[in-house]
Amino acid sequence: MSLLLTGCAPGPDTGRGHTNRNAAPPLQTVTFSIRRPEQLPEALKIQLRNHRGYLFARAKVDGRDAGLFMFDTGSSLNVVSTGVAGRLSLPTGGGSTATGVGGKQAFDFRPIRSLEFGGLDVAGDKLAAISLHTMSAALGTSVSGLVGINALGGLPFALDYRDSTLTVYRRDTFEGPEGVPAFPARFDLVGLPVIEAEVGNGHKVWLILDSGADNELTLPRRCLEDWPQIVAVPGSGAGASSGIGGSVASTRTWLGSIKLFGLDLKNTPVVFEKSTGALANQSKPIGRIGGAMLKNFKLTIDPRGRRIWAQWLPGEIQE
Repeated sequence: MSLLLTGCAPGPDTGRGHTNRNAAPPLQTVTFSIRRPEQLPEALKIQLRNHRGYLFARAKVDGRDAGLFMFDTGSSLNVVSTGVAGRLSLPTGGGSTATGVGGKQAFDFRPIRSLEFGGLDVAGDKLAAISLHTMSAALGTSVSGLVGINALGGLPFALDYRDSTLTVYRRDTFEGPEGVPAFPARFDLVGLPVIEAEVGNGHKVWLILDSGADNELTLPRRCLEDWPQIVAVPGSGAGASSGIGGSVASTRTWLGSIKLFGLDLKNTPVVFEKSTGALANQSKPIGRIGGAMLKNFKLTIDPRGRRIWAQWLPGEIQE
């Protein structure tokens, strides 16, 4: 299941113990808010639930239990499922269009007073109401919504799949992890984290760090058409990637090599699919790194500093 959301999203609104796979983290009492960053501790750790490689926490909308929300670095929007929006009787407040894996999909905004994720009051005064039925069915659990990267108000944060935690840092005291290399990143694509990588013999691509996508690596089909020598073997399987906006045809195979975060990785599984929306209009191809690859790193991301620290830590992941 792949999900990539971009849209007419509001910018960051800064004005405003391990669990098993069958148990969601309990609702936590809110003691901190992105709207009051000066009151945050130097490092605020939020316990998440890892379900099939996706990271979740319990959420509240306007103080009411809203179910499990996924933390999705590949989404610029905060999303609520249409079912939960109806159950909570959230009012409508205009509409827009989201661009997902399969194309564009219209949605309604639902104005809210607060969104609490894992006990942290995050940024944003509206949710995009979108059907998440297909995602829920694919994951075998009810997905009530998504918390996008802009919900953290541009604050630095770390994502660690090994212990299923999200750590949010104060801006004024933040320092990157000692002894871990930092890499330049861009955040001009509606706030999403994007790094440069090299595939094959010197071909440069941009990659979105997308914790809401399950494939190790996804590249535009034009990369396969223009640089057929980058794959280790010819396309080994045809299929479809599904997500917001429907489905798109895809080809699965292995990439001969990819250089990213200072590593030279060989024979990496890759999916080639047609780009949609803003991703199709870039001079340099834009793909994405999904959770199946991201789980091998401890990532520290500083959107305003435009830096990402990546510590390679492959091994057992707690679920």
